[in-house]
Amino acid sequence: MVWKFLVTLACATGFAQPLFFFNGKIVSSYSNGANVSSELLVENGKVVRLGNKLSLPKDVLKKDLRGKWVFPALTDAHAHLLSTGREKKQLNLRGLSLPAIQQSILNALSKKPEMIVGFGWDQNLWPGKSFPQIDFLDSLTQTVPVVLFRIDGHAAWANTLALKRAGLMDLQNPKGIPKGVVVDVGLEKLESIIPPSTDLELREEIKSVVNYGLSRGFTSLHDAGISSREFAVLKDTILRDQIPFRFYEMASASDRKLLESVLKAGPQVNLLDSRLHLRAVKIYLDGALGSRGALFEAPYEDQPHQKGIQIRTEKELEELIRLSDQSGFQVAVHAIGTKANEIAVSVFEKVWGVNTASKRPRIEHAQVLSESLIRKMGQLGIVASMQPVHCSSDSPWVIERIGKKRARFSYPWRSLLQAKVPLAFGTDSPIEDFTPWPGLFAAVTRLPLNSIDHEAFFPEERISTHEALRAFSEGAAFSAFQEDFLGTLAPGKWADFLVVGRNLLELKPGEILKFEVESTYFSGREVYRKK
Repeated sequence: MVWKFLVTLACATGFAQPLFFFNGKIVSSYSNGANVSSELLVENGKVVRLGNKLSLPKDVLKKDLRGKWVFPALTDAHAHLLSTGREKKQLNLRGLSLPAIQQSILNALSKKPEMIVGFGWDQNLWPGKSFPQIDFLDSLTQTVPVVLFRIDGHAAWANTLALKRAGLMDLQNPKGIPKGVVVDVGLEKLESIIPPSTDLELREEIKSVVNYGLSRGFTSLHDAGISSREFAVLKDTILRDQIPFRFYEMASASDRKLLESVLKAGPQVNLLDSRLHLRAVKIYLDGALGSRGALFEAPYEDQPHQKGIQIRTEKELEELIRLSDQSGFQVAVHAIGTKANEIAVSVFEKVWGVNTASKRPRIEHAQVLSESLIRKMGQLGIVASMQPVHCSSDSPWVIERIGKKRARFSYPWRSLLQAKVPLAFGTDSPIEDFTPWPGLFAAVTRLPLNSIDHEAFFPEERISTHEALRAFSEGAAFSAFQEDFLGTLAPGKWADFLVVGRNLLELKPGEILKFEVESTYFSGREVYRKK
């Protein structure tokens, strides 16, 4: 099926023949689900008209929808493309206990690898919820470097050999973080000792991610941090294999040399039939909540000597924002803790003032806010790029970690919408699965996944199905300056849509996680069909 998706589009890149879809229930926008048409005309990959009893051009190719529902395709507004593709080559540690992790490593060692890399451990699932110890890994091997990334990607657990190779033996951890665990600062050095994927491997990883995303209803993603080499390979892969997907790329500000090169070249937009864009800069300001790297003014409730990690000073953040803006780039700032979000909002206002909304600055995650911050974000027009599934994953321990008062405005979608904050939804894959349905479930229920009888996490912040799906479509498009050609099925926009057997807007919470897309269309052409 993988190659069929790609060949289907590759044989149709000319878009010479108009396409007429009929006998369907076609919803042009998640904002207006009551407006249903039966017919859709597509030419050159774009919507021409929707309605009933449309007049047709000559030589039109007709497609009977057989009474199925049609909705705009979805966008993942925050994912990590190559990390998602690379994860399948690493040890899968998601949800594992320490004994299970030990067995997984021993199994890997039996194959005599040069290095072991894993992803997905979470100390919050273990008795005591404490960070793991270096002795645990050293007892398993002292001849093979081991690097195991935490589920949030903001911490890694390494053995002594890996620390030595990365030059991190003298790293001074904050109090409460044991030797062998690297939180944010130092991660790049650990990553540098991991053998990189070849260009061919990168191409295969990209295609694997795309095909999985198409099967879940995505035809577009915003890639939160890419290197110059990865961008070149991505561009080549799209061109060679006619990848039926749209990529909105963010250059990482963590590599200053790379950033200078990207800023000098300027934004690259609407490449390859609007499938590739590079016009944003991703800036990290703090770490993650799960590894206590999220930045707060007051200490963590469960670790009173720790307030989180500030990766950049306000002055450094302002400098990066001004440099990026002067070169025509949008700015996306990673901020999770309340203090980090306060710094981001303050610097945005300082740099742009009343013109902030026109720049559409994004806060990636915007996870723990306050009432005053939410009001200010609405006044300034700052985009909240959020991943609702994190609420389901994190809510069982958030109050224990930061207290009920701060937790009240964690993942506060209803408050953000009421303050007219532009909202865009994503998955943060590979931190979470590259599929929109768990995020939709989280947004409308605020429950742990598969736990419809559990107590909801501050249920007053729930939003409706159409509001959540709008954040995965129109909101995501707006957050990337793409609302003129993506997000809805309107004349002049790309004909990217889903064919489904149910009205998405009427799904019950218990049905969302089991939902399956029947077909996905990209520029009017079918690129996925459920077996």
